[in-house]
Amino acid sequence: MTTHSSNPARVELTPGGLINLGESVHISAGTGGELVVRRGEAGAFAEVVRTRLAAAGDWRWTPPDCGMFLVEFAPDGAGETLRRPLAVVTREWAVCQITVGSFTSEDFADTIHGAGVAADYYITGFPARRAADFSCSDPRWPAYERLHGDAIHPHVMADAFGDIDAALDCDDPNWDSLSPGEIDARLRGLQSWWLRAGFAPLDRIASYTPSNPFVEACGRMGIGVLHSLVPEQNWSDGDWSINHWGMPTAPFWIATDDYRKCGARDDRAATGGAPVLGFTMNHYHVLSPHLTHWGDFVLSPSHFTRWIRAADAGDESLRFRQFLTDTVRGGTALGDAPFFFVAGFEFGRTFGTADMTGWNRAGLRRLFELARTEKLVFATSRDVYAYHRRHVPALAERVFRQRDSWMGVTVNGKPGQCGDAVIIERAGYKAAMRENAALPWMYYDYRETWRFATNDIHAPNDRAVDCAAELDARFSPSGDAVEISAARPLTRAIPVAFWDAKLADNENLFAKLSLAPLDDGREVAVIEIPAGWQGRASIALRPQAARSARRDEGRWHLQAFGSQGGNGFPRHVYLHLDAALMSDTPVTVTLKKNARVEGAGAASDSFPRDVPAGPVTLDFGPLKPWYRFMDCEPADIIPPADEETARMIAPAVLPPQGECEKQIAAANAALGGRARAHPALAGRKLLYEMYCGAALPHGTRSRAEAHDMPVIHPGGDGVSAKEFADGVMAFAPGRAVWYHPRGLTFRIYGLDALAKANPSRKWTILLHSFSPLGDEMRYQVSIETERRSCGQWIVPSYDAGGAFFAIQTTPADLDARGRLTIKLQTDQKQILYWWREKGFVAALHALWVAEAVE
Repeated sequence: MTTHSSNPARVELTPGGLINLGESVHISAGTGGELVVRRGEAGAFAEVVRTRLAAAGDWRWTPPDCGMFLVEFAPDGAGETLRRPLAVVTREWAVCQITVGSFTSEDFADTIHGAGVAADYYITGFPARRAADFSCSDPRWPAYERLHGDAIHPHVMADAFGDIDAALDCDDPNWDSLSPGEIDARLRGLQSWWLRAGFAPLDRIASYTPSNPFVEACGRMGIGVLHSLVPEQNWSDGDWSINHWGMPTAPFWIATDDYRKCGARDDRAATGGAPVLGFTMNHYHVLSPHLTHWGDFVLSPSHFTRWIRAADAGDESLRFRQFLTDTVRGGTALGDAPFFFVAGFEFGRTFGTADMTGWNRAGLRRLFELARTEKLVFATSRDVYAYHRRHVPALAERVFRQRDSWMGVTVNGKPGQCGDAVIIERAGYKAAMRENAALPWMYYDYRETWRFATNDIHAPNDRAVDCAAELDARFSPSGDAVEISAARPLTRAIPVAFWDAKLADNENLFAKLSLAPLDDGREVAVIEIPAGWQGRASIALRPQAARSARRDEGRWHLQAFGSQGGNGFPRHVYLHLDAALMSDTPVTVTLKKNARVEGAGAASDSFPRDVPAGPVTLDFGPLKPWYRFMDCEPADIIPPADEETARMIAPAVLPPQGECEKQIAAANAALGGRARAHPALAGRKLLYEMYCGAALPHGTRSRAEAHDMPVIHPGGDGVSAKEFADGVMAFAPGRAVWYHPRGLTFRIYGLDALAKANPSRKWTILLHSFSPLGDEMRYQVSIETERRSCGQWIVPSYDAGGAFFAIQTTPADLDARGRLTIKLQTDQKQILYWWREKGFVAALHALWVAEAVE
């Protein structure tokens, strides 16, 4: 690590780089120099004022209006220019905080700084040898902080500190595994290291695995920003316990009773700790993770091009643009603060597909272009924190409607069309209102005391059922009125949504939560019934015309996005066939007009292409669930009738559940017989078998364990296996695998107990896989305890003898906790165009554990 002993110039904006219209900003630098303030206009910055800054003074300035400004300071004799973005807002504006994750192959600084904006960066690892890959030791990060005002976050779990001090080393990444004193020691060590590396004092941190004691320690140490929270996720990811359901999507003051709960700014004042503001890693689609138990439905371009489960196609992500535009235009503040959101730009290196980096860069350009036409500004988490300290004592309350920007995508059990949702985030609760439902589908009560373990996957309590039990809503047959009633005083405030309707002009009985419109023009009215209310009330409505952007016909779902008439990005329609297909099957649809047709990543060989009006044949299948038609309306696309659709897809449709179970049992029995006859198991006692995710007949799921089919043999009590990857993927009954795009890690437990009885035991681990896409796959197999190589495994394109691989292991291969950790690393180009260059996943179909018989 380079130690910075000099004291280079720094420029400071007080109270911060995000202020309300009418507030003044004080600019200081500790040295003299030339100061220029520029205003953002049409993608450029025009000079507003120029002045001299005295060495020991500051300069006070009050911006005349809202928007983005750029402060530039050239210290005398330094030969450099320091820049700080300044955003000026009122409640009608949206504030975007840009996050660049440490998994990216680029930092996009040229695009970000070139736009006069600063970003939040996650960086990891302390050894100097890792300076090239987002390491904390890379000298560019303190330079970015000083020269451009970027907020640099050490992204650390509890096991990240051994390179700072060997005494701080541990093997558990979860902060909950440490005592308060141990947490304090690590944060003190980090803050000291941070200063020596040339950064300003550390007042922010990013981590996936926080806990209540960790947040308390942050407050004690003056760390006011906790970043990288993932409120869309509530399950363990490898060794990380990420159980964050319940959090708002907005920056929120973390409550004292639970790190997932929204509290108030002054809650920690009694203990002397600083308030800690939680930030999500990305803004996200609130509904989808709760349908799938998978968290990648987020506002990040790279997440739409995810290897085998790609959700978009083309040179950039049109879905990201839609989600982004909906977020900016539809976010509606309920109080005096603006609408805050985080846009993330990550991946491209660790989970690399070649288009991820390009899509991230294109997404940043689209984000900055949007700021030219919308009330949108940018601020770092540091500036958002300072704004909240001054202006937001509880939560920047808001309401917004989210459409299904993943229309047609069925990853991890997501419905192809999951419908619209209205999201409400108040200081007292968070609620999701699902399409056409009046009462909440999900409701988290922030007024309650929360008492949940850090890794509790059932946290928090969902009070939606309680809301429905307390409040009744009955619509008139014509839909022009609804009667609400409560037999007893309501325990909590309950929102009520009226879809495709407006409130009557004179309807003022309850508070209205107004929604900004999206480009489909759909009307949704929302009111809030206060806690304590009881009785009956009639609400007058004005029903609105049915929306033309959606059409559902039997198995077919069509939805239009984009603007008509060229205002914005082009109008386009997604076509989705709602059917579980085990193989590709051709289906003929009819176009009323010429159209450009784009398909999912698996269809990239033949799409996009320009298609004339008339019949067009499209292949639908396990990896081809949707097509996109540019410059079309749903009425321009005529899918086949139900009977004709059923006839076309019959050979590929998943059989009924009972038949699936028979096929799975037969496949497992046949494979088990082949394994027991394999030479690697000859003369050995079989202890355990695992058919990976085999109970899932079709599709993907993020949690494999619920679908695993283990078999325990005599002597194998206590032996088990678990994947630490992306979950399970099934192509047909009996054709399921644990999978990961690059490196599948799984563990075998219970061997340590056997070794205690006999330390000389030896085991054979027999693995089996197959090629999901019909191409040869090559893995480097290793035991992770000492990274011991077990050799290369070439899985043939067909299920031959090479589909098995044997590993010989002893108690010496177990880690300190008695676990055997095995990794399958795909032996392929690190960053590739997935379909064009025949990418393949790391996949495991089954495994067997046997011991040598003495």
